[in-house]
Amino acid sequence: MQSFLKTTLRNVLWFKNADKYKELQVNPPFQRNPVWVDRQKSYLIDSILNGYPIPEIYMQELINEHGNAKYIIVDGQQRTRAVLEFMEDRFPIDSKDSPEYGDMTFSELSSEDKKKIFEYNFVVRVLPEMRDTELRAIFQRLNKNVIALNKQELRQATYWGPFIKSMNIISDRDIWTKIDVFTANDIRRMLDVEYISELTSAMLHGLQNKKQNLEKFYQIYEEEFEEKYNIENSFDIILHELVKLYPGISKTRWSKKSDFYTLFIVCYKNLDSFPLSSDNRSLFKEHLDKFGTELDKYSKSDKDDEAEFNDTIRKYGAGIRATTDLGSRKKRDEALTEMLKDIW
Repeated sequence: MQSFLKTTLRNVLWFKNADKYKELQVNPPFQRNPVWVDRQKSYLIDSILNGYPIPEIYMQELINEHGNAKYIIVDGQQRTRAVLEFMEDRFPIDSKDSPEYGDMTFSELSSEDKKKIFEYNFVVRVLPEMRDTELRAIFQRLNKNVIALNKQELRQATYWGPFIKSMNIISDRDIWTKIDVFTANDIRRMLDVEYISELTSAMLHGLQNKKQNLEKFYQIYEEEFEEKYNIENSFDIILHELVKLYPGISKTRWSKKSDFYTLFIVCYKNLDSFPLSSDNRSLFKEHLDKFGTELDKYSKSDKDDEAEFNDTIRKYGAGIRATTDLGSRKKRDEALTEMLKDIW
């Protein structure tokens, strides 16, 4: 029976030399492509310089009859790559997370700090020689009990700048519980933050296809997010007004994600009209109640009965069947804007 419990310590200098002599295989074919951004790599280097622990690396060690060695990283390629790249001056340490070493490359570190990196020990779990199929099975088992991260959870691990911080601040507002847009699972899996990011991208850049451009906006606003205050303030104004205008919104169709998206963006485009007069507040709720009732009837009707509904209902209804693509969002936006035009 093969043992998988053997662990040892290998310092960074050992990895550097193994890579130098082409004994290190950092990217076996069954591993994921390297996806760490420079800021994540920088955070790892800061951890090393501060002597903090890092998760263990799984490595297969192969030695042939000629005494030639090969070391295959089974799990831990991101950490290994980051250290090797830093020692080649391929990225600096990020000043936002590591002010002590901010903007310094490896060659700019003091002799003492370079020595800290060379001497830092990784805990390495050494796997015995085995067939490639067995090695793949080991790698799959290492990741089997880890719940696959959704796109927003990956963003939370990738981006640390002002945009994602702002999205998390907005998602923490207690008022969301009164609107009831998000389930407990949404909050647990950070889908509330993703949804708020979608709303924000529409506020800043107009209606978007669902999630299609989110990655781009996270990248654009990773370093600076000048609209932070305006966006957070706008969310506060709209959410509080909606709760005042429509106290029972959580029990209506307007708390559904697709319908709330449309309602929120229409309100944002008319933000200057808030707060509404008392007369318009009553009219706002009355219009939404009536429109929601008609939409519920429309969604249950046969196609042959569509002529019974007015153009606004039919336009919004056409946007219900495909709720998240850009064309559908535009239809719903145009219809709701038409229905509420006398409010503003």
